[in-house]
Amino acid sequence: MKGNAVKLHSPGWSERTRRALEKLIQRGAGQGLPVVFDFDNTIICGDIGEATLAILARERLLQTARVSGTLSPPFRLPGGRRIALKSGPDLTAYYSAYLAPTAHGERDPTPLANGYAWAAEIMEGLSPADVIAATRKSRAFAPPCGPGFIEVTPGKTGFPAPVFYPEMVELIAALVSHRFDVWIVSASNVWTVRWMVQHELNPRLREHGEKRGLRADHIVGVSTLLTDRRGGLHKDALLVKENARYAALDEKVLQSFRLTSRLQFPVPTYSGKIACIYDVIGERPYLCAGDSPGDHAMLAFSRNRLWIARLEKPGFQEKTAELIRQTGAAGWIVQPALAKVQPGFVSDLKSLPRRLGSVPKEVCTAARIIAALSGQR
Repeated sequence: MKGNAVKLHSPGWSERTRRALEKLIQRGAGQGLPVVFDFDNTIICGDIGEATLAILARERLLQTARVSGTLSPPFRLPGGRRIALKSGPDLTAYYSAYLAPTAHGERDPTPLANGYAWAAEIMEGLSPADVIAATRKSRAFAPPCGPGFIEVTPGKTGFPAPVFYPEMVELIAALVSHRFDVWIVSASNVWTVRWMVQHELNPRLREHGEKRGLRADHIVGVSTLLTDRRGGLHKDALLVKENARYAALDEKVLQSFRLTSRLQFPVPTYSGKIACIYDVIGERPYLCAGDSPGDHAMLAFSRNRLWIARLEKPGFQEKTAELIRQTGAAGWIVQPALAKVQPGFVSDLKSLPRRLGSVPKEVCTAARIIAALSGQR
């Protein structure tokens, strides 16, 4: 296997990133080494968990009146504005505020964790089949070249409809082809991500000649305990291994379960991703890929790291630069990306003015940081 040359051909890769990944794959080929990917804004551009939440709210399967008040306390943002579940246009407004709810502000090292967990907890009473149906419907808003947008309350709330980064699909195909053990560990709900892998990612891998695709039990996401019709409690992590029809997302089987409001632990957010990796893999990954501070713990834990550097997020790049200073630059690979106006990988930061016309201030700030991280000048 090591004798086969590794080539990544997608045009979005920066040349430095392309060469580093090719060498990394060549070095570890054929050994079954574990590789872990975040999903949202890493494999796809956008957040499929949020897109699914938008559809559930849009179609009123989730309504503020039906969401438990004990899960949704009113609170004040650091700036003083009071947030309550019933005061916004729909529950996604509360979710957006709850992504950074604490009074600690910038001192909070895990601001998004509560919001990601809440997005699963409030699905209490729905079946995994309901969640997957919403995921499927969200894909109608995602044009091939993106970006699409899912409005919940017109003119007030909504979320992007994610599109795949073709470079990441190519990378996963190369890793599967060279006998790496590929996993996804995501802070979105597990049923949504599993559907995206089965119905969208795996078919794309087949277009690259990889018939096997990723296995259902290699997809780890946020989940709650599930109750069956007899009142028994089940864990997704075990069901996916024990019940082949559940793993295959058989609708009849999925309809026989209901989500509770009790999370399955560990929850794959922030350092919880390391706990999940320990549970399912039991060793440091050969490579981890991520895009946000929520991935920093698992990236620091990994032997090698692929950082998807979103140019609209200069704060993320500042925090990552600090992490790289702490860990040392060895083993870090940085790939710039745009997520909004023209979503996609950026092969050369110097091309931004030509690509965007007018370059927003935050993109300029992030580009300077990324240039220092990635060696682009």
